Amino acid sequence: MNTSFAKRGTLDIICEILLASRKPVRKTRILYKCNLSHDLIQKYLEYLAANGLITQFMNDEVRYFQITKKGKDFLEGCVHLNALLEGKC
Repeated sequence: MNTSFAKRGTLDIICEILLASRKPVRKTRILYKCNLSHDLIQKYLEYLAANGLITQFMNDEVRYFQITKKGKDFLEGCVHLNALLEGKC
């Protein structure tokens, strides 16, 4: 059996978080969808919010996260880059 296990890079994790936050979503949902620890998800969310890729807001005392226009553009670029690297473009 020839199975390759590669660790995800930072860019892969960022793209997964952005994909998971296309609709308003709570931190726990992102954590489970992206398979990250609480400490890591906190660091990534802070980084993405500081760079304007996601926004956070409160609704009924619950914090939600959602991708921004800048985040959508970034994600689109990542998808295009992956397609180029895989020879699909």
